[in-house]
Amino acid sequence: MSFLNPLFLLGMAALAAPILVHLVRRSRAKRVEFPSLMFVRRIPQRTMRRKQLHNLLLLAMRCLALLLLILAFTRPYFSGANSAEANSGDRASVILLDRSFSMRYGNRFEQAKARALATIDIASGNDQFALICFDQGYDVIQRFTAEPGRLRTQIESVQTGWSGTDYEQALRGAEELLKEASGRARSIYLISDFQATGWDAEQAAYRLRSDIKLVPVDVAENTASNVAVTDVNAHAVIYQQKYEDKVGVRVANFGDEAQENVRIEFRINDQPIEKREIKLSARDSQIVEFTNFNLSSGVNRSVVTVSMGSANEFTFDNNFYFTLRREAQAKALIVENAGRGRSDSLFLRNALTTGENLPFTLTVKTAGSTNPAELAEHSIVILNDVRNLSSAFAENLARFVEAGGGLIIAAGRNTDVEEFNRTLARVAPVTLGEAIIARGEPIAISEIKTDHPVFEVFRNSGRLGMWRVLGYHRSEPKGNSSVLARYEDGSPALVEAPFGAGKVLLLTSTLDTSWSDLPLTPLYLPLVRQMVRYLGEQEANAWHTLGQTFTVPKAAAGGAPPAVDTPSEQRLTERVQTATGDLLITAREPGFYRLRYPEQVEFAAVDLDGKESDLAKLNLDEFLAAVTNVGDEPASTTAAAAQPSDDEIEARQRIWWPMLIGALLLFVAEAIIARRTKMAKVIG
Repeated sequence: MSFLNPLFLLGMAALAAPILVHLVRRSRAKRVEFPSLMFVRRIPQRTMRRKQLHNLLLLAMRCLALLLLILAFTRPYFSGANSAEANSGDRASVILLDRSFSMRYGNRFEQAKARALATIDIASGNDQFALICFDQGYDVIQRFTAEPGRLRTQIESVQTGWSGTDYEQALRGAEELLKEASGRARSIYLISDFQATGWDAEQAAYRLRSDIKLVPVDVAENTASNVAVTDVNAHAVIYQQKYEDKVGVRVANFGDEAQENVRIEFRINDQPIEKREIKLSARDSQIVEFTNFNLSSGVNRSVVTVSMGSANEFTFDNNFYFTLRREAQAKALIVENAGRGRSDSLFLRNALTTGENLPFTLTVKTAGSTNPAELAEHSIVILNDVRNLSSAFAENLARFVEAGGGLIIAAGRNTDVEEFNRTLARVAPVTLGEAIIARGEPIAISEIKTDHPVFEVFRNSGRLGMWRVLGYHRSEPKGNSSVLARYEDGSPALVEAPFGAGKVLLLTSTLDTSWSDLPLTPLYLPLVRQMVRYLGEQEANAWHTLGQTFTVPKAAAGGAPPAVDTPSEQRLTERVQTATGDLLITAREPGFYRLRYPEQVEFAAVDLDGKESDLAKLNLDEFLAAVTNVGDEPASTTAAAAQPSDDEIEARQRIWWPMLIGALLLFVAEAIIARRTKMAKVIG
């Protein structure tokens, strides 16, 4: 038991007053001399004892009444789990328990659960609580209940996760749940480490309702240090044995002190490749590069680990996982017109054969020398302004694309419009029209869909404005086609259409210099390679971010999706598939997901969002001012301030009131008994 006014306990000295009065006013028998005792009435001893018992009862009642009166003025209250509270009003509270990745630091989560349990302990029997656990999303674990035992069990069973933090989503969920508690005083206990990355003050516009009280419970330390690998930049697919490019690893120090002897180790398939040692200034990061290492065929499990010995207490983000897949080069075929001079595909050939780690081996043939049956051996076919295609070639080309191949068509000055529309009617995404030749100024390209994979590398460069054409074909896109770029007069420049399992890209101008200056600009090489990669390569990522949904292709030849084991070696039972039968996986823990195909085992890497390794705290006063309508009072950042104040607890329990009534009743009873005792004495 605690007291709001403990100085009133000095009033217990007044308990001596009834004792003194009892002793002073004790009845004394008069001394009377008698010649003989024969005339004196004999009084049994038991009567004297009963008289003494009555006096002690009065004394006890007076002392107890004074004691209750003194205790009432001290305003006592219970603050522990066994408190006997009398609630002044029904309350409904939502406990928002942070289970995000940053709560793994130190003993934050244990403290958070202890504070949640303490919040329940101080409640009265009429209070109702609900439990919501949150990270980047939220889950309603327990709806409103007045049974503390059930809620305690739920809190004790909660585990931390791997995701980041989103306070706005959590508060929205709590506010929605509080709609079930109409007619009660409503409050939210937000128990968290208040990681700064969970709140974007510049973008946030959300505010809680004014009738909802927000109580912050901060379980974070004042300072927290952490060193982590936050990013890896690497090619996901390699087409040669040696990785000659650079793997860039970003290592960040999120603490306020410099760190020396930070060790970086790079491993592939559990074998050490290289070790480095660096120094990191406070709040600084460095890029560490690894290169010239060999890869095995297939998927190579790669891990970069940072360590600092005993100085690094937080080890959950010390590993960064990624995969490097080594594959054989696919085949690409360029079909051109026969000619005596320079090949029409000179620029195209140079663009697709210059450099290292090329995904294709390139072959250039004329239409007459190409065996139609050999088209199926390739992944990409490029018709470079070609004419005189046979019907057998066109039929095999249609089957090739329908089976999943990629086709690029450039329709330039050599293209016969009538023959084109007749021969390639099945696969062409447009119906070609007349040729337009610029008179004077070249024609510019406009209305480019920079969010398309073909143009995404130019999204922020602004270099696409350099592309000019001297001639093009007017065209009419077919129903399933989409225009990716147009000329300034609105005519389609680049058109895409699906055909069966494959895709077709058609450029209504040329890929050489006859109708365009594109081969003479810096755009040419990246644009051509993007077109080829888009059609011929399956999208691959070296790693995926936690919470991201990624696609796992089904087995070849129409097989089923693979069985999947999580990094914690649990079989994934969630089987969500695309319309084509591929498997969709939502990454929920970091590490390697094992993909068990019938013929081989592959892997997919998942990592934490790098920003979640920054454990810096947000400004709690600014946060409360932003999400509530009360911004004048500063918020306490200590755990104790998050609990209801002593005045609030005492005001709920009001133990002084029954004590005051008890004292009054004792005084009344004492007066009645004292009067009867006195009358009995007089009569006696």
